[in-house]
Amino acid sequence: MAHELMSEKRPQASFSNGLDRWFPVARGEEVISRHVVQTQLLGQEIAVWRDDAGSVNAWENRCPHRGVRLSIGFNTGTELRCQYHGWRYASGSGQCTFIPAHPTQKPSSAIRAGVYGVLEQYGFVWVRLGQQPADTPVPPAAPALPTAAILPTPATLPTPATLPALAIPATAATLPALATPAGLQATSLRSIFVEAPASMIAEALLRGYRFSADPSRLQGSPDEVLMSAASVVVAHDAFTLTATLDAHDADASVTFLLQPMTESQTVIHGLLHADGAGADRLTVLRHHGSQMTALRDAVEGAGRASPGKSAAVANP
Repeated sequence: MAHELMSEKRPQASFSNGLDRWFPVARGEEVISRHVVQTQLLGQEIAVWRDDAGSVNAWENRCPHRGVRLSIGFNTGTELRCQYHGWRYASGSGQCTFIPAHPTQKPSSAIRAGVYGVLEQYGFVWVRLGQQPADTPVPPAAPALPTAAILPTPATLPTPATLPALAIPATAATLPALATPAGLQATSLRSIFVEAPASMIAEALLRGYRFSADPSRLQGSPDEVLMSAASVVVAHDAFTLTATLDAHDADASVTFLLQPMTESQTVIHGLLHADGAGADRLTVLRHHGSQMTALRDAVEGAGRASPGKSAAVANP
């Protein structure tokens, strides 16, 4: 029995040094049962889905048979079924389990979906595109991120010139440790898609991200909101940055996790560390959504005003 296997699509060559790094690709709460989430990382399309046991899968978004996107298929709870010819692939291994045209024959073990390394932590689904053998242990956590007490002062922060585009640090193969300070709660923010390379977003964040963690300051129109004059922003690497408020509000911070979809498209994921609950916390979350949207508009506006710079950053 012969089956046509489509040639494998590789990530963009300019991202080859990021294949062994873990990136967030979705909020865990967005990956609901019996659903498939389509996303992209380093130029590679990914189908993310959760089985009925709660395990998350991240697969190359193409059926090995005819190359149709698996994200438009059906999540049966234990398998992903391609919409085109109905081939089914098992959760976890990606092994083809059934071919409707040959219902009595067991599919070859060589027929399987492209499976990526996947973890669920800190409220996000993390994916690693590089080789991930089944017996590879969960990567150890990187050193804890700096707390507000030891964040560098603005004078010592990295500048755009010292933050190379798409630079992958030596610890890239480990999942960053995003510890929440004692007494605070961690909440994932609404993710924002930006039509700009990750390096431009990092540069914008390093110039300052203004926000407030005090619900009483967030009343009235956006122009009337009282915020800190500036926040202290530190870049842990080219894709992970943390903004902490001034001394008056040092008990609040937000960590930004950048997902480079392509050379010119990025998703900003955010993890808020702050006090409060109920309506007050919802007010703060909406505030960050507004601030991140404003950041997106500013970055995209700058890219349109200087298209040459945007292209240069995307293609160093």
